[in-house]
Amino acid sequence: MDAPKRIGIVGTGLIGAAFAALVARRAPGVTIEAVEPKGSYREAVGARLPNLRWQHCASELDRCDMVFLACPPDTVVPVARQVLEAGKGLVVDFASTKGRIVADLSDAPRFIGAHPLAGGNRPGPFRAEPDALTAAKVVLTPHDGNDEADVERVERFLASLGCTVVRIDATAHDTLLARTSHLPHLLAYGYAGLLARMDEGELGAFASRSTREISRFASLNTRMWAQIFDQNAEAVSSALDELIVELMDLRNAFAGARAGRVEPSLADAARISEILNGSNDDD
Repeated sequence: MDAPKRIGIVGTGLIGAAFAALVARRAPGVTIEAVEPKGSYREAVGARLPNLRWQHCASELDRCDMVFLACPPDTVVPVARQVLEAGKGLVVDFASTKGRIVADLSDAPRFIGAHPLAGGNRPGPFRAEPDALTAAKVVLTPHDGNDEADVERVERFLASLGCTVVRIDATAHDTLLARTSHLPHLLAYGYAGLLARMDEGELGAFASRSTREISRFASLNTRMWAQIFDQNAEAVSSALDELIVELMDLRNAFAGARAGRVEPSLADAARISEILNGSNDDD
């Protein structure tokens, strides 16, 4: 059978809860089972999706045709192994990093890496919106051991929910996301750390809109972001090195080492900002 009759979701934070709501809306005939250790998350999701069936652990999703892992990045591999051993369904993970996870599970033909580019700053299901998943791309990162028919089956199911699905190599994914998602958050943490050295009264009095806009990406979801930076350390470090060179070029320009080059440099950057204006905040 092609379309799943029963799916499992491990983790009902922002992405997991949004995905559960999307399936309930677009595929009402599909039974949804979920695993979530946090009682407050279960309560919030259960109030919204009363027909969702809760299980105690990932191995109890053994009857599911597809299981989607929306759990923290460093738990994906052991949880995927648990689900793969317990059942016969496909296992798809939604973590923001792919290279290390896909490599570690490259011996598992039923595991398929994926990443919905629709995350946000705040942890938990409380602001989970299914429309965010259909407004952004879902990236699949298959490995060489995957059966093409299985990958296509996942693609068709996600497409039936209204998602735009694309494929990309796992390493290429991490290189791209290091620049478009992971590095911006790292910079926000660094900038907020700089602000933390200021007097709080002065900061509150003189903080501008740009101060708040940049620092707001230093989210409270620090555990997840620490794991993302760790798992994608090489690509994020490379992107950070390139940015440091860009910043030093700007510093040298306005410090007089390259007189007259400040405005052209800013203009080049402003052009890219105009191109990206209105784009999604993808994580």
